Amino acid sequence: MGSILAAQEVSDDDGEKARQQMQKYGADVLDRLDEIQRDLLVGAIPKDRLTNLAQTLRAKKSSVKDPALLQIINDIELRAEVELAKFTRKI
Repeated sequence: MGSILAAQEVSDDDGEKARQQMQKYGADVLDRLDEIQRDLLVGAIPKDRLTNLAQTLRAKKSSVKDPALLQIINDIELRAEVELAKFTRKI
């Protein structure tokens, strides 16, 4: 019985750590989106900022279980990729 309780405690601790990591990840993405929003207001988005955002989203996407959140991440990633494509487009 003691080992079952100990295993549950470890699982709870792991779940809490995972939740905290996802919260940190979410806060980081929101900070990056705030930076991009400020860039849009002044009229220029640095290419490296978009690249970094897209890479961050791709790196963590596989660990997201919530379908609604995954759709939001996909939408943001797609928009970042579209903006990156504009940098390479010849006018």
